[in-house]
Amino acid sequence: MGKTENEDMLNLKARLGLRYAANKLAELVFPPRLYCACCGNIIDGTRTYSLCDHCMEHFRWDTGSGISRGGLRLIRCVSYGIYERSLIFDLKYKGKKHVARVIAEIMADKLLSLGLEIDYLVPVPMFKAKEKQRGFNQTKLIADFLSKELTCEVADYLVRTRQTRPMRGLSEEQRAENIKDSIVLSSDFDGFSKGTKVAVIDDFYTTGSTARECLSALEGSGAEEIIFLAFASR
Repeated sequence: MGKTENEDMLNLKARLGLRYAANKLAELVFPPRLYCACCGNIIDGTRTYSLCDHCMEHFRWDTGSGISRGGLRLIRCVSYGIYERSLIFDLKYKGKKHVARVIAEIMADKLLSLGLEIDYLVPVPMFKAKEKQRGFNQTKLIADFLSKELTCEVADYLVRTRQTRPMRGLSEEQRAENIKDSIVLSSDFDGFSKGTKVAVIDDFYTTGSTARECLSALEGSGAEEIIFLAFASR
C-alpha cells in the first residue's frame, strides 16, 4: 500500500471516528430512545425511528419518487396528518430537539431509497429575531443530523431579510406575497462547484411559496441540481 493510500485510509478512519464521537455526544445531549418520538409510549432501542408499532402503522408514508410542482422537484417523506403534525409540533413549538434526529433519519432513508446522492444541504432560514426567540432553527437542526447520516455538508447560506407573518391561515396568494423577496444568499457565499447536487431542507411543504423563494435565491448558486426535501406535505 502506497503513501497516498495510507493517507486516504487514515483520513477515512479519522472521519469515521469523528462521526462516531458526534453520534455518542448526541446520545448524551438528546434524550435516549426509550420513548416513542410521536406518542411517548415506552419502547425499546430497536424500534425504527424511535417510533412505536402503532405510530409506524399510522404514519402516512410516501413511497413515491417525488412530485413536480411549479418547476421544482419536491420529495416528501410522509403525507401530513395527525401523527405527522404531532412530530413537527413537538419539535417546533415544544422544543423537543431530539425529534430533529428522528426526522433526519427518515429523510436519509427516503433519499437512499431513491438512490439520490446529495453534496450540500441548505436549510430554509428563519429571521434572526424569530430564531433567537425560539432558540433554534428546526430546519438547520434537521440538516445537521441529516448531514451526519449522509456524510455531506450543511450549506447554511440562505438568509431571511425581514420578519414575515405566520403562514398558518393564509391563502396561497397571501403566502406568496408574505414571503416575496424575503430570502437571499448570504454575502459570504462564493458559489457551489460545478456538478453540485443540493437539497433544500424544510419540515413542511404547503403551497410552495417558501420553496420557490429559496430556489429563486439559489438560481445563481452554480448548483447543477436542486431538490426540495420536506418531511411532510399535504
